[in-house]
Amino acid sequence: MKKLLLLSMLLVVMTATAQDIQFNAEGCYEVKKVVMAEGIKAGTLYTRALEALSDWAGSQNKTKANIDVQDKDEGLVVYKGKLYLGYGKQNMLYGWETFADFTLKVRCKDGKAQLTMVVPSLSYYWTADNTEYSAPINELLPEYRHKAKMLVKKASIALAPKVPEEVEKVITLIGGKMTAAEDDF
Repeated sequence: MKKLLLLSMLLVVMTATAQDIQFNAEGCYEVKKVVMAEGIKAGTLYTRALEALSDWAGSQNKTKANIDVQDKDEGLVVYKGKLYLGYGKQNMLYGWETFADFTLKVRCKDGKAQLTMVVPSLSYYWTADNTEYSAPINELLPEYRHKAKMLVKKASIALAPKVPEEVEKVITLIGGKMTAAEDDF
């Protein structure tokens, strides 16, 4: 009876979580957040957005991110990269290193910054021979519908549900770095 109750509770939580996932018109997972930073000028926020990348290493230092666009006049910084989700072990020796492909836009104005993170797909790297594979996020969440090799399916089912949580962590981290009190150097 306890197992049945636990299973039904798990299904309710998974269903509630699945319903919260929304995609933009292009079928990408997208999260927007406005960070309020009263009294901080746009130029300072812009500089902090540039510095935030150097402070952010990601999970197990496998996350890769680079500045794609930086425009001081517009107060815009755009990061592109791959957010490490984990290792989908397939057998005793090999598995899939799984990453969420992302673009993070930071728009700065006096007293606030808008952070928008978009994840169009997941990328997989087979550790045996560095084979690469990519799948659109809207075919992996909220439930798996992608037509692919069974090997990728196993990694997707295990790791794709981590995307919303990991995206939220990144936005919270970058937003926190932008609004932190200044160092009195």
